[in-house]
Amino acid sequence: MSAKVIYKKLGALIEKWPKAIILLAIVMMFVSLYGAGMIEHKSGTDTFVEKDSEIYQNYDHLYKQNFGSEVIIVMVESEDIRDAEILKAIDNFDHIIERDKDVNAVMSMATLLKSAAYSATGRSEIPSQATIDALIGKLPQAYVEQLMPDDQHSMIMIQMPGNIDETNKKRLLAEVERTLEVVDFPAGTTVTATGEPAFIIAMSEEMSSSLTSMLVLAFILMIFALLMVFRHVRWSLLPIPVVLIGLIWTFGAMGFLSIPMTMASMAVFPILIGLGADYAIQFHNRVEEELAKGECAEEAIINTIKHTGPAVGIAVVATSLGFIALLISPVPMIQDFGKMSLVGVILCYLVSMFVLVPLLYILDRRAVNKECKGKKITTKQIEGKGSSFGKFLARTSMLTARHPIFVIALASILAVGGLYADEHVGVQTDTKDFVPQDMKALQDLNKLNRVMGGTDQINVIIRADDIMDPGMIQWMVDFGEFEEQRHDHITGSNSIGSLIYSGYGSVPLDTDTIVSITDSMSPIITGQYIEGRNLGILNLKLKSDLTTNQMASTIEEIKSDLQWYTPPPGVAVTVTGSNVMSTSIIGALTSGRTAMGYLGMAIIFIGMLFIYRDWIKSVATILPIVMVTGWLGGVMFLLDMKYNPLTATLGALAIGIGAEFTILMLERYFEEREKGLEPFDAMETAASKVGPAILASGFTVIFGFSALVISSFPMIRDFGIVTVIAVAFSLFSTIIVLPPIMVNLDRWREGRKTSEKHVENNKVSI
Repeated sequence: MSAKVIYKKLGALIEKWPKAIILLAIVMMFVSLYGAGMIEHKSGTDTFVEKDSEIYQNYDHLYKQNFGSEVIIVMVESEDIRDAEILKAIDNFDHIIERDKDVNAVMSMATLLKSAAYSATGRSEIPSQATIDALIGKLPQAYVEQLMPDDQHSMIMIQMPGNIDETNKKRLLAEVERTLEVVDFPAGTTVTATGEPAFIIAMSEEMSSSLTSMLVLAFILMIFALLMVFRHVRWSLLPIPVVLIGLIWTFGAMGFLSIPMTMASMAVFPILIGLGADYAIQFHNRVEEELAKGECAEEAIINTIKHTGPAVGIAVVATSLGFIALLISPVPMIQDFGKMSLVGVILCYLVSMFVLVPLLYILDRRAVNKECKGKKITTKQIEGKGSSFGKFLARTSMLTARHPIFVIALASILAVGGLYADEHVGVQTDTKDFVPQDMKALQDLNKLNRVMGGTDQINVIIRADDIMDPGMIQWMVDFGEFEEQRHDHITGSNSIGSLIYSGYGSVPLDTDTIVSITDSMSPIITGQYIEGRNLGILNLKLKSDLTTNQMASTIEEIKSDLQWYTPPPGVAVTVTGSNVMSTSIIGALTSGRTAMGYLGMAIIFIGMLFIYRDWIKSVATILPIVMVTGWLGGVMFLLDMKYNPLTATLGALAIGIGAEFTILMLERYFEEREKGLEPFDAMETAASKVGPAILASGFTVIFGFSALVISSFPMIRDFGIVTVIAVAFSLFSTIIVLPPIMVNLDRWREGRKTSEKHVENNKVSI
């Protein structure tokens, strides 16, 4: 049974049960709303690196869970941070917040001074101003620097349980901020709750806000686009509510399929608005065309599903195959982007066919059927305003089809040059560059980093039978000093060894003394450097603003140094940390994006071969899009743009979306060929009939993507700019490059068939 026969039966089903189908769609919408409530927001490390990879295991299980403790930091600023009144206010804050159920410990200069005062006077209280200065001078410098990096700044560290969930983390941050408002800090003192947890929470909230803004703008732009390019049909805004249903279905599918909301997946929804409207336009346009022929509503609906259903279906398959290529990305957020896009385009296609078409049938049935008995229906579509534009597109396609060598050669040269330039496009992976630079939480975190002397570092995790062994402690001190002297990019080191050395003046020769020293320290300080007696960390501080290559080189040099400057026997060391993660992501993006692009081309080509059983159709489908990929790389190079986790998907994305336009044109071309038209005539008719609808679809996709440009997230904004260019190139390629490729390949095949037939006839006559 052919595809058209199957779709004709589907059309008959829609014609028979339109209201029941729409009712089922509404029920699915309510089920989807329930599923949408299950969506999880993610912005952590596991959105960039696979959880089962060694580098993630080292970072998350060894480093983050043990030493990247969940700590909210309150930064206190004043002209003189040693002022007794400020320290009393800090102490008051400590007393209030430490009673919270999600606070493990609170550490501040007030804590240190009260402890020192108790040792000196037997009274645990903030001493007089003169005593404060004397006590601070006696405290170990490395210890004090953790909490008072200079005379204008002091830090309050609020440690949370390692297993705290996002809801309680957000609640505690709000409680910290409320408490800071209640505590009476002296005039001229500024207090700010910051740190990584505060930044992650703020970024998650910004993601939700940005997504809402993008969706609202996308729908506004879609209304404008439809009024501008689709006003020649009745019910021209009908695709809007249809697309909304498709989005709700997609939200629900995300929840049921456990696909998280990440920075990358936020970009899917404006894309789906554009693509959903695109599919709806194709069905809507064909219904109008069938009615313009004088058909009754029943016939128009069945013929629309019969002809447009398979054509758009093949385009959806091609787009989906392009998205499937994203699943090979080593970056999880790109895999989730691919999954969402794949599910979304399929659902938008189903909504267009099973919601839009029944709605049109219900709206048209009474009005049209009164006039359809042998009488041509007057609509605004075919003979009206669309015809002049259709004729223009037909003339343009004919012009390029008759000059194939010039058009194809020029397009190919530009594509090859673009593919070469693409190899020199940079990669951007610092996650802080992906988020809004004016976000207060980011600015607070950056200020904290500046005050603390920067946080760029490489972390060496140490696993030993006894981390307190004097030989182990001495190795930490010696290796840290060695690395600082050996490498210009390393500015210092800290570990439990450096704290002990700073407070004791040397490394004690017996374990008991070392344990006694560490026991006298606050667990919130020692917890940064040791976990139990078997795990420790050595942090190697780096200069700020190292280039990607410098960072990668420094990491490799440290690993090399550890091969010969070995720790004591039985001790294992692992180099990890956020900077090691970043260099890994760079490698994944650099290698993965090219593979995704070529895999997308291969999958679509093979998929079209399977569907068409015709290599010429398959080549004609993929070749114009390959050229678009090249042009896109050249534009990114010329605009000095960098690849990020989202723009790295552009190769596969451009192929997937662009293939739709070429397939719709090809399907109409071969439909006209089956009617007996010659190649040039078939292309001219296809361009005049379906060309305006393709351009209308393309413009709605462009308008949908344009909503990404207003995103507060630079990563999404750059993605929006480049995807708009990609879709514009795809439209251009469909109208300009596809006709000479298709017509001349078809003519070449016709010529071969005629030649072979002529040879066979000659053999028979002989």
